[in-house]
Amino acid sequence: MGEAFRLAGVRVTLGSTAALDVESLSVPAGGVTLLTGPNGAGKTTLLRVLAGLLAPDEGRVAYMGAPVPFGKAGLAHRRRVTMLSQMPFLFQGEVRFNVAYGLRARGMSRRGAEAAAQAALEAAGLAHLARRSAHALSGGERKRVALARAMACGAETLLLDEPTAEVDRESAGRLRTAVLALAGTGRTVVVSTHQPEWGAGAARGEIRLEHGRVAYFGRISGS
Repeated sequence: MGEAFRLAGVRVTLGSTAALDVESLSVPAGGVTLLTGPNGAGKTTLLRVLAGLLAPDEGRVAYMGAPVPFGKAGLAHRRRVTMLSQMPFLFQGEVRFNVAYGLRARGMSRRGAEAAAQAALEAAGLAHLARRSAHALSGGERKRVALARAMACGAETLLLDEPTAEVDRESAGRLRTAVLALAGTGRTVVVSTHQPEWGAGAARGEIRLEHGRVAYFGRISGS
């Protein structure tokens, strides 16, 4: 299916620390790729670079063959490539409002946005939460709602930063189901995780970072 991202000579320094030092890396398009490594390995930094949220100090980053724009010029890229943090932000109000918000901000009618939001919630198995207050959700539910919001807004690539952090086993299983459903639609999904086994049998490959460098890239370790 080709490649979604290509990095060459990418280096990021945060303060006095070399957070990322990637000589060469290609992330495949379509399906799930796991991003693993210990705390401080550079996983979140890499996701932020891929999302166009953090410009590297050196090097080139391409998405679908075109250079990734950063800063104000990167709005279109950030609509195509969405990063979900460990604790995704939700507005006050109902879940359906949150999922529809991005579409309304882009000029879609209220009726159209709410219909699209409802369809995304149904696809994510969250239709029963549509009228619930976003601030009454559990951690796992918040993350699944954030996935539904990205789906509704048409993101073609999703970058998930530790989606199973601080959620119970049942919620982790439901998140996995939602991620697989997204990948099944042809989207590219990159998931950073401390639990490679979470994606075993589902992910196409694994990128392992250590001290900001690529230590492994290929099949899931141990599979």
